[in-house]
Amino acid sequence: MISKEWIAMNALEEAFSEITAFGFMLEQLQEAVDNSDDVATVDITAALNAFYPVYSNNWDKKFKAAWKQVIDDEVPN
Repeated sequence: MISKEWIAMNALEEAFSEITAFGFMLEQLQEAVDNSDDVATVDITAALNAFYPVYSNNWDKKFKAAWKQVIDDEVPN
């Protein structure tokens, strides 16, 4: 049987893995800058700015849930 702690930590790891999509977008942004592709530079920058809060909020929510499940449950009252 999978523990509640494992589930919480796995969800946190999955949330972090989703952030790695930013690596690809940053590579694309650097390529656009290197090629002086102003349209792509603006588009990719807008995409990064739009997606960042979504990914960040998801990770923060999963982190807080994992902390509560793994750490808070271990702290004596």
